[in-house]
Amino acid sequence: MILSIISDTTIRYIGGNFMKCSVKVTVVSIGEPCSAGLKVGDSFIVRDKGCMVLENVEEICPELLNSVFPACMAYAAGGTLPWENDKGEATIACPDPHSKVVVKLERI
Repeated sequence: MILSIISDTTIRYIGGNFMKCSVKVTVVSIGEPCSAGLKVGDSFIVRDKGCMVLENVEEICPELLNSVFPACMAYAAGGTLPWENDKGEATIACPDPHSKVVVKLERI
């Protein structure tokens, strides 16, 4: 997989159109203030427009993006995760042990 940054909010996946759906990522809980400034309710969308586009976000924490990226790609390609709830949603935690940001992923 090859990724290239083409603007502040767009990451291009070079290699074909693989996304069957878009994925919404929403912050559902935070233990301590997040160093990236995330707050409960903040969200962004991973959408395919010939490239992978992050919508509704001006900045993104690289630790969080690194944590959610594999699950977003699985969802976008039509896959599932073993820990999904009955609505087909999954939660993922940021690796920062202090902020303890948890996000919900859902197909849209």
